Amino acid sequence: MEYTNYKKEFQIPTKICVEAKRYMKHILDQIKKNQIQIIGLDYGGLTLMAWTYHTWVEATTIIEDEGMIVNETNARNTSITKVHPAVKIQYDAHAQLRLLMIEYGLTPKSRGRVDAIQGNLFDLSPELQKFKIAQ
Repeated sequence: MEYTNYKKEFQIPTKICVEAKRYMKHILDQIKKNQIQIIGLDYGGLTLMAWTYHTWVEATTIIEDEGMIVNETNARNTSITKVHPAVKIQYDAHAQLRLLMIEYGLTPKSRGRVDAIQGNLFDLSPELQKFKIAQ
């Protein structure tokens, strides 16, 4: 995959599933609503978020269709019950997505941290007053 979108606004990847596209549109709306500044350097992380959510959706769909447990027959013709491989894919995508959401301030806890950072630090700390730039 060639990355060519370094100067324009972030574009949601076209090859991800419809549900992941809707999710990313919602994420971008929340980013705008919360006035989180996104620059070209963030596009890779947002693209990763889109593909990670797509992977989670695909794995979840497989689990819904086939179940979390699979029965296989080994070389000795013995039936073996084990966790569906899609469960690990789903779990890994969930963990990665959670980290990306924290990075972009998209969880309740991380939003609180972003709000604290964006607050007026000069009002909170008199020691910082000497560094304040007149506006």
